[in-house]
Amino acid sequence: MARRFIVKQKDIIYIDDNSFKISGSEVRHIHVLRYNVNEEIVVNEYVCKIKEIKKDSIVLQKVRLAPKFGEPKVNLTLYVAMLKGDKMDLVVQKAVELGCKKIVPFFSKNVVVKLDDKTRIKRKEKLQVIADEACKQCGRTDKVEILNFISFKEMALNLENYDINFFAYENEKENFHNIIDNLKNKNMVHLSCIIGPEGGFDITEVEEIKKYPNVRCVSLGNRILRAETAVFKTISVIMYEFDD
Repeated sequence: MARRFIVKQKDIIYIDDNSFKISGSEVRHIHVLRYNVNEEIVVNEYVCKIKEIKKDSIVLQKVRLAPKFGEPKVNLTLYVAMLKGDKMDLVVQKAVELGCKKIVPFFSKNVVVKLDDKTRIKRKEKLQVIADEACKQCGRTDKVEILNFISFKEMALNLENYDINFFAYENEKENFHNIIDNLKNKNMVHLSCIIGPEGGFDITEVEEIKKYPNVRCVSLGNRILRAETAVFKTISVIMYEFDD
């Protein structure tokens, strides 16, 4: 399949129903890779033929819809407490590779990261770039969304929208695999997993999450994991069991 490029909607100008012009960072990328007129590339969901190349823009003609590849069968949302430094970058990259559809960073009591509104916007944009690059790297043809950063309370209110929410909690004793075995035949498609910050959840937050009937509190084993490791393990188990 032709190489895929992800272009933001603000960088697309439609010429007619079958042609459009792109600008922005992906134009520079296409130049670096030395593509020429009449060669085919994939832009977002379409296979396109290059009709015109300029320094700052490229005109493309739609050829056909691109074949879907690497898209998960289940819709898994990751709710992850905001982590320090580049840990969040790594979490986003690997969550995309493992099959998450949406990633929602949130702020709970023990989160040490503090971001003002302007910094949140910039951080979200950077994480979206990481997600887009991870999609291209692993061959996914869908888009993984980084949603707006939210509070713990907002995150909890969202939980009722899923078939099931897996809540990874270090003091839980219930085996993860046993819980999944009891759910696999119930045709669950919209799933979420919840991972706390480096310092863990406050007990009042644990009680708030547990009160939802569609939440299953799970143990990740008898070893204390770093927050980012807990993300990778939780997603891996869920996707292995539900995305077959």
